[in-house]
Amino acid sequence: MLRQPVQHHQHQLIQVVDSKMIRLANHEDTKITVALLREFLKETTYKQAELAAQNLEHLCKIVWMAQQTGYIWLAFVDEEPAGLLIALKEPNVWLPQARELREFVWFVLPKYRKTSIGGKLFIKYCQKAEELLKSGSIQHYFTTKMTTTDHIDYEARGFRKTEETFLKE
Repeated sequence: MLRQPVQHHQHQLIQVVDSKMIRLANHEDTKITVALLREFLKETTYKQAELAAQNLEHLCKIVWMAQQTGYIWLAFVDEEPAGLLIALKEPNVWLPQARELREFVWFVLPKYRKTSIGGKLFIKYCQKAEELLKSGSIQHYFTTKMTTTDHIDYEARGFRKTEETFLKE
């Protein structure tokens, strides 16, 4: 969020705020985060998504777990929730002593998809991942392209394709 100090005529400091804001979620954001996860599930192609969206207790557990083992960034436009990106820090399956950061959910509400808010979420994720790489806390990080995602050239952003996932239900 961009903030510029501005002097008010009575010498009070006011903040001019950009209408788009990205911030890390905290425990007080559980309701907002769960609501966004439910919207995300409505758009996935998984058959069980509707049932999963109804299990509020489990969604709250996912939010709690993500806050303990990773990061949840919330996006706001004009102070209204617009999207989120959840990333989990976890051991690598093949080499458990190696840690990785994995994008778990990257979702923007439909009415905000033609804005820059999704890109801003991704930038926050990549900034944190690069910070963790430099510190040695992780050895690599991942992003996922869902079937509902617009075309994004991840390779131009330094990623390399490692797999494609197919689902049969």
